[in-house]
Amino acid sequence: MRVFESGRVFRRDASVADGDHSVAGVDQPRRIAGLAWGRVDALQWGSKERAVDFFDVKGDIEALFAPRIVTFAPAEHPAMHPGRCARVELGGRPIGHVGELHPRWRQAYDLPSAPLLFELDLEAVLARDVPAFAPLPRQQSVYRDIAVVAGEQVSHAALMEAIAAGQGGLVRSARLFDIYKPAAAAADMKPGERSPAVRLELLDNDNTLTDERIEATVADVIERLGARLGVRLRG
Repeated sequence: MRVFESGRVFRRDASVADGDHSVAGVDQPRRIAGLAWGRVDALQWGSKERAVDFFDVKGDIEALFAPRIVTFAPAEHPAMHPGRCARVELGGRPIGHVGELHPRWRQAYDLPSAPLLFELDLEAVLARDVPAFAPLPRQQSVYRDIAVVAGEQVSHAALMEAIAAGQGGLVRSARLFDIYKPAAAAADMKPGERSPAVRLELLDNDNTLTDERIEATVADVIERLGARLGVRLRG
């Protein structure tokens, strides 16, 4: 099941004045909400059957806003499961929530599994930046993979923010592609730690990258992760 609805919500707000499109004392922002439940795909042979999960809906929201980047932070919402809810932010501004339906509503509707749902500010969804021309790069990108050890409290957003904070300007993009956590104790990892693996894309539009500049940039990323987040390179 995949359903959505758009419309206005109503809440008391003494600052709202009477007007052609407003009622005094009542705020009427427009919202768009969606719900996903059941199998992630129709019955088929090409992939294993599984239920839709948080990351499927998170990906839908990211696609809805692309190419703008939204971030997700732990939050609480009365309609959503405590500990399984996130606040959606755009440019540091909260614009909605996404998460699993609260157990009391799941039980009230006698559902065998919990649906995933979101509610977003429709104005934020509809806003679009004017596309800007950018020439094709003259040089080829270089990719380097790094595996680090980080505490479980280190979020994906914090990791990406620290990587992007470099001053050299050679890191064009960074993508998390794996998280490793050993089933048993490991010599290079303590309890409460995990190992994210990140692919870095490096590019200089004007000059071919040398090994020295590449290694210096990667070393700068690792040093910055350590200083900001206590992350270290995995041996």
